[in-house]
Amino acid sequence: MLQNLDLDTVTFAQIASTGDPISIEDMNEQEMIDLIIVNLARLCVAGEWDGLLSAGGGGGFSEVLPLLGSTDGDQYDISFAPPWNGTVVTSQNVSGLTKPHSFPFIAPATGTVSAIGIYVASASTGDDIYVGIYSQDTNFLPSTRLGYATISLGSTGSIYQTSLTGTVSLTAGQQYWFSVGLAQSSSATLRAGHDAYLPALGLTDTLDSKHFAIEDDSESTFQVPPATFTPNLLDGTQPRYGIGLKF
Repeated sequence: MLQNLDLDTVTFAQIASTGDPISIEDMNEQEMIDLIIVNLARLCVAGEWDGLLSAGGGGGFSEVLPLLGSTDGDQYDISFAPPWNGTVVTSQNVSGLTKPHSFPFIAPATGTVSAIGIYVASASTGDDIYVGIYSQDTNFLPSTRLGYATISLGSTGSIYQTSLTGTVSLTAGQQYWFSVGLAQSSSATLRAGHDAYLPALGLTDTLDSKHFAIEDDSESTFQVPPATFTPNLLDGTQPRYGIGLKF
C-alpha cells in the first residue's frame, strides 16, 4: 500500500490505515518492522519528531487545551494553564524583580505572538516591566530570547503591549520560558499565582526547599531581557506573575 509513495508526501493517516488493528492481526513480523521503518523515515523527512511520542503528526500536552475559535476567548493565560499553574490567585509586589526571573510554560498554540499582557492591581506611575519569551536548551533550561515586551505599570487593569522587540513564534506542545524583570525600581503589584500553591521546578539543593523560578543573576539590575538567559540561580520567593499571550 505504501510502495509507490514518496517519504516527503506520505502521511501518518496512510501509515495508520496500513497498520490498523485488523491488518495487524494478519501482519507477520517482517511487515511490522517494515511499517515501523517507513514511519521512522517519514518522521525524519518531515521533521515531525513529536510523532515518536504522540503517534505522529505533531502533538504534545497542548492538544488537551482548548484552542481559540468559536468561543469569546481571544488569548491564552500561560501562567495559570497546566501543568505549571497554581491554584490561588493574588496580588503580589514586583519589587524583587531587579533581575530577570524566568518561569516555564507549554505553548498552547502554534503561531506568532501579537501581544503580551499583564494585569496591574496597583499602579506605579512612570515604571515599566519587561516580559521576555525564551526557548530552552537541551537541558530544558531557558536559553535564547525570542522577543520581549516593555509594558507600562502606570495604570491598573489588563495592559497589553502589541509592539514587541523580536518575533515570538511558538509551536504548540513545546515548552518555553517567560521572564519578568523591572526597568527601574517599582512598588506596583501584579496579578500572580501565590507561591505557596505553585508546583516546584524540581531542581533543589535540599529536600525542604522549593523553587519556582530561575534567575539570571549575571545581569546588572534593571536591564532589558538578555539575548541569552544564564540560568544560574534558583529562586523560591517570587510568585508566578500572570502573563497573557495573543496570537
